[in-house]
Amino acid sequence: MKGFKIVNVVLLGLLLALVQVGYAQKTETASPVAVEMERVNINQADAETIALMLDGIGIRRAEAIVAWREQNGLFKSLDELIMVSGVGQATIQRNQKKIIFE
Repeated sequence: MKGFKIVNVVLLGLLLALVQVGYAQKTETASPVAVEMERVNINQADAETIALMLDGIGIRRAEAIVAWREQNGLFKSLDELIMVSGVGQATIQRNQKKIIFE
């Protein structure tokens, strides 16, 4: 019976290790500067990351966000995102918990 418990503990340890490796591989593809715990730093992220992370934002809109940022400086609040053509209040509300400004 002791041997069975040891085998179960070892198998559980291996399973947890595999889950952690899978998670690490998944998170390596995102830019560590731009993405933090399922949130996107709108002032540092590239267009691809913005489009990937935010609901209702495709690559063209994400490129417009980056272009606005390059022309006008860093975003200071969600209200400034509305100044980007095509970004409306509904999109902002849907994504407000995912956006950070740093």
